[in-house]
Amino acid sequence: MTPKILVVCGSSRVDGKLEQLTALAANSARQAGAEVRELSLERTPLPVMVWGDADQAKDPAVIEVRESAAWADGFILGTPEYHGSMSGALKNWFDFLYPELAGKFAGVVASTGGGTGDMSITAVKNCFQWCHGFVLPFHAAATATAYEAGELRDARVIDRVRRIGHDVARYAPVLRAAFEDGRSREGVAAGFAGLH
Repeated sequence: MTPKILVVCGSSRVDGKLEQLTALAANSARQAGAEVRELSLERTPLPVMVWGDADQAKDPAVIEVRESAAWADGFILGTPEYHGSMSGALKNWFDFLYPELAGKFAGVVASTGGGTGDMSITAVKNCFQWCHGFVLPFHAAATATAYEAGELRDARVIDRVRRIGHDVARYAPVLRAAFEDGRSREGVAAGFAGLH
């Protein structure tokens, strides 16, 4: 089964640093045999989610986000670190989703100016897990010092990002198959998949 991976660049502005990370992870997932789609929240701006708004469900960007997430077996989620958390754009992306993420797998990368990226990465992982998804217990953050003249140069960060792309492609179809098998069962044997 060819893994289907959605790579989300979770910035609402042109962000060359984050885009380098997500592109590197996407290429690594492709090299691992995955079919990869890339989604930029700068190029696909979403309205601020209003719960139950029927008009938003018809918005082309909302439709694209929901369809691409439903298509995917796994995700590589990239965020800039803003005020110690993920970007508002990525959080808003999460707000439009839930069943499309349940039982699936994600890896996380972040770009950060002054911090270490830990807070934004933790926020993304927590949000994905609250959507009943599984998260790679490994991540990558690129601080300002990882770049030279705007280009990602830190070999350690590059290696980590490549490993994330590879691991998401490796584990996403395994978890997706186990989750779908659980959904076909009844009672406790279905596990949490039986709740979906």
